[in-house]
Amino acid sequence: MARLIIAVSGTPGTGKSTFAKILAEKMKAQLLDLNEFIERNKIYTLDPDGTKAVDVGKLRRSFAKEVKSFRGTMVVEGLLAHLLPKKLINHVVVLRTHPEVLELRLRRRNYPEEKVRENVDAEALDVILWEAVEAHGIDKVHEIDTTDQEPEKAVRKLLRVLEGKATARPGKISWLEEHFKIPE
Repeated sequence: MARLIIAVSGTPGTGKSTFAKILAEKMKAQLLDLNEFIERNKIYTLDPDGTKAVDVGKLRRSFAKEVKSFRGTMVVEGLLAHLLPKKLINHVVVLRTHPEVLELRLRRRNYPEEKVRENVDAEALDVILWEAVEAHGIDKVHEIDTTDQEPEKAVRKLLRVLEGKATARPGKISWLEEHFKIPE
């Protein structure tokens, strides 16, 4: 049996965990929570303020060892999933959410104001999307808007993309002008 690994990434609050769980169930795939993997393998250092800083190089090496002999389908979910090794990832799904909706979601989660701003701006600037494209190439990356879409519908869209019946090419979603109020 061949190996198919789908990385699900996106700014915090875009719905990665729910999307990945549903996707894994529909595909009868193994689900790997990247945050748990990082924690379990201690792939981080603690900053002076107590914040965990992930060692991305070590993450990539540890992930490569983890999936070396894996056969089947795996869905990997996490903020850094788009940075996993290109040769091991078949598809990268970047979930997107309108910055105003994202801000509400993050506030409901009691994120500190600085983190809310940082994540909302990152979403408006397409940061994770373009990191994914840079790391994996535009053909492997799929962009799905989860702003007003039920998770099941978003998963169905991706499944149609994987079957070649739909597209979700990067660059179709942009909130830049609206978010930063850029005049025409």
